[in-house]
Formats: sequence, C-alpha cells, structure tokens
Amino acid sequence: MANPTISTDEGTGAPTFTERRSLTPLRYTLLVLVVLAQAITLGITWPLWQVRELPVHMPVFELPQIPFGGWLLATLVVVLIQPRWGLALHILSLLISFVFDQYRTQPQFIALAVLMLVLIEDNGIVIGRWFLATLWLWAGLHKLLSPDWFTHAAWDLVGGIATDRAAFFQPFAWGVGIGEVTVGLLAIFQPRWAAIPALLMHVGIAIFLSPLFYNHNVSVIPWNLATGAVGCWVMWNAPSVRPKFVWEWGLAAVLLLYPAGFYIGWVDHGVASVLYSNHLPEGLITTHQGTETVQGWGDLKVPFPNERRLLRIYFEQSAPPGSKLHIDDQRSLLPDMYFVKRPDHQVEEISRQEFLDSTIGEVAGIEHDRRRNRFLLARAGAKMLVRDETGPIYAVEMDPSRFRPELLELLEGIPNIEQLNLAGCPVTNEDLKRLPTLPKLQGIGLADTPVSDSAISELMRHPELKVIEFEGSEMTMDAILDFERQRSDLDFS
Repeated sequence: MANPTISTDEGTGAPTFTERRSLTPLRYTLLVLVVLAQAITLGITWPLWQVRELPVHMPVFELPQIPFGGWLLATLVVVLIQPRWGLALHILSLLISFVFDQYRTQPQFIALAVLMLVLIEDNGIVIGRWFLATLWLWAGLHKLLSPDWFTHAAWDLVGGIATDRAAFFQPFAWGVGIGEVTVGLLAIFQPRWAAIPALLMHVGIAIFLSPLFYNHNVSVIPWNLATGAVGCWVMWNAPSVRPKFVWEWGLAAVLLLYPAGFYIGWVDHGVASVLYSNHLPEGLITTHQGTETVQGWGDLKVPFPNERRLLRIYFEQSAPPGSKLHIDDQRSLLPDMYFVKRPDHQVEEISRQEFLDSTIGEVAGIEHDRRRNRFLLARAGAKMLVRDETGPIYAVEMDPSRFRPELLELLEGIPNIEQLNLAGCPVTNEDLKRLPTLPKLQGIGLADTPVSDSAISELMRHPELKVIEFEGSEMTMDAILDFERQRSDLDFS
C-alpha cells in the first residue's frame, strides 16, 4: 500500500495529502489525532477486547470468543496509510467485535470511527456538522429531561469540584444541560459560532474527568479531546447555515430525530447521545447467595451498556438456575421487567407477583431500589436501613420536622420495605392515599399522628401488613381489632 504523498491543490495551490483523493495537511493531522485517540482508548480498555471469563461476554448469538484488540490496532495503522480502505476495515472490524460481545458497544468507539469518516470523506464536513449537532443537542436534552440528572447524577459529579454540593449541584445540572443544548443549536443555526464553544466544552470535560478533579471514566478523555479539535474544525468550515442538498436535509432530519427513539426502547443509549443523564434501565439479580447489581467498570474501564436486552443476556449468561432478574426502567413510557432462569437454563419473563414469590428451586426475587428515590428521601432527612452493605432497604423512618406528603410517593421506588415509621409526622388519612402498595410491608408506625379509623381502608392495600402502631393517634382499638380480624380472614382464605 502506498504512503500518502504531498501534492498541490490546483484550486488553491496549497499542499495536500493524496491517496486516490486529497487530504489537506490539517485534515490528515486531525485524522492522526483521532486515530491516536482510538488507539489510546483501546489501550485503556484492553481487557474489553480480549477473551475473558468475567464479566461474561454477551454475543448476539452463540460464538467462540476470539481477541480483537491487536487486530483493531492494526486496522488503525491501515487508516493512516490508506485512509478510505483502512476506515472501511476498521469499521467492519468494530461491528464484528460488537457481534462477538455487545459489552463493547460503548459510544466513544463508535463516535471516534464516525470522526474518522468525517475527516476522510469528501462530504465529511457536512456529515460531521449534523452528527456533532445531534451529539451536543441531545446530550443536553437528555439531561434536561432526566430526573436522575437533577438528583443523584449531578450530585455525584459535583463532588469532584465543590465542597458545598447542596448549593452547587442544581446550578451545575442546569448549566451543563443548557450549555450542551446551546452548542447544539449553534451547530444547527450558526455553525461557525459553535466552533470555539465546542472546543472549550470538550477540553473542559476532559479536564473535569481527569485525576485532577473527578478522576472517573478516563476512557472517554481521548474521545473528548479529539471531538473538541475536530468539532472546532468542522463548525468553522461548515459550508452553509441551511442544508444545500436533498440528501443533507434527509441526513439532518434522521440524525436530529432518531435519538428520541431511546425513550420508547427503539434506540440504544450508546448511539442516542445519552451521556451521564443516568436515565437508564438498571438490573438487579437475585440468587440463593444474595443479590448482584449489574454494573461494569473494573478492569474493563467502561460501564455496563444498560439496555433491557443486554441486562437479560447478561442474566442468561451469568446467573445460576433458580435466579431472578428485575429490570428497573427509569423511562416512564416503558414498564419494569421480571425474569426467572428455569432449571433447563432458559430465561422466561414473568409477572411481578411470580417474581416476588418463591417456589421449589427458585428464589424469591428482590426488586431494585431506585437511586433517585433513595437520594430524595435521604435529602429529606429520612433514615433508611439495610441488613448488609449490598442488600435492599428494609426500613424507612421519616423525619417529622421535614415530612411532606409527596415523600410517600417516593416509596414506590423502595419496594422491599418491611417497616415504615411515620411516628410524629403530620400525616393525614388523605396523605396515606399517596402511599404506594408495598408488597413486603409488615409494620407501620403511626403513633402521634392525626390519622383516624378511616385510614384502615387504605392500609388494607398492603398484603403483608400485620402491625399498626397507633398510640397517640386518633385511631381506636376497635378499628385496630377489626383490621386484625380482616387480615386474619384474608390470610386464612
């Protein structure tokens, strides 16, 4: 294969790199930068591309595992020698590696390959303009639409830069989301104005994630630096504000609209620009030995690609028979899912009640505690107890001085509660209607509250509730005895 050679551009007289077509020196230099970023990212995540025992591989279908790391590095060398053919080989190799293990479908690898395409193809600037506009716009929109971003996600991030997180995390959350949306809109309507803000934004992200501050997810630092440089060049050289060609209108429409499919489960978050919003499905596996939250990191240096199908595949590949999986989907348009692994190793979707019940050879499932709800309850002064470090919350006590009726609704995300103490809280009969049905609730403390006998009908909704502490409330002993009789009749039947 021939090396790129320097020639002269007939239109401008500027030197160009040619390989059956022209790459200007600047364009080739940026290509080298992106190739280097991809190579460094592969190096940081090297175990991800090798044959491993744990975490398990998640192939599209049953395949013998082979290593891909060395081969992918070799394809990057080809990109530098024969850019167009090398890129085709690199993208094909990436796609094949994803088929062998969907754990590898991380956004930084996909995006860096797209940036190479932007630099190599004649219409690359046009493609890059709409690809990056989509990336920035939707990265911000996903954050602004995510209740998780405005709670525990932003709280965790500001821990690396602020001592007073309580005062800073909400302005930080709004500032980041609006900033990304603004850069995305500039890329759409005034691309040249987006050039410098895009560069500053991505360099800032890289510095923030470095050991100097947050020290987390270092595998995306090369991607951010490369995107800042290429994004600045693309936006500065974007040929027009409005699309000129029919195909460009179509490209812009598709790229700007398809990320919305994430909210109905049609598009994976890794290609929908869902970055740090944390508005993703999460999985909790229950086995006879305990529980396991499905998560990544470790030697792989990447998060688990939280998709419903991948959580199911991971469960199928790793859990012993008799185990159960709860997929807690944060998206309001998609329901939670429950699975069991049968003795023949087949995974079957089941109902919530079947998940909670235990049968011969099958464990009683434990549902996932939603992080957003835990965060908000903790911020409201609620005390939450667990029996062990990785176990679910089994008891919640509300702070009477900070109680608000809407806090009861948050308990829907804490489904394993056995004891709820509202003693001393200004909770009313009407407020108890906000309390979700808790399938494992056994006792509730209503001492020194204004609740009365009519609250009994609301409390009957909890199938396992046996004990009501009512001293100092307006409940009568007759009502409590009637509740116990009704409960006994239900248990007997």
